[in-house]
Amino acid sequence: MKLSRRGWNNVIIIAVVLFIAVIQFPDLIRERFATDDIHSSSNVQFLLPEQAVVSRLVLPQHVFTPQDLQGGSWTAEPQIEGAPQTFVEHWQSLAGTIVDDGMISQLKPQLSSPRTVEVWLQSADEPVRVTVYQLPQFWLLRSWQGTWLAISVDESYLFPN
Repeated sequence: MKLSRRGWNNVIIIAVVLFIAVIQFPDLIRERFATDDIHSSSNVQFLLPEQAVVSRLVLPQHVFTPQDLQGGSWTAEPQIEGAPQTFVEHWQSLAGTIVDDGMISQLKPQLSSPRTVEVWLQSADEPVRVTVYQLPQFWLLRSWQGTWLAISVDESYLFPN
């Protein structure tokens, strides 16, 4: 069977459409079955490793230590209003939007008076040191992986009054 010029054009058009469909198919499947969970978003990252268990939290003005080895109840020095456990949970589950190097270089003139937070993890010998900057619209924190995260929370969420 011999194809005419029009027949070969149709074959080429169908082949190109199939090629584009094959290339786009994985993305379409991924998009179709993706959830809006915080874990699936590529530009959102946790401040600490996801499975990490905090064994001690050292904020600029307060130190949080567990009363027992399981870390069920916590104490704060000096004493704070509210449950110390909630601050530890906040820091343990903190996640934010990744800020790229270009944006960091633009923000550098605004970055002043950093705070350092030490998060001691049960699985590590050294603490995770987190550098924290407060900007007017958000907090800028350096994660355990060395990436900068933007987090929009109230100051009382991170630091006791």
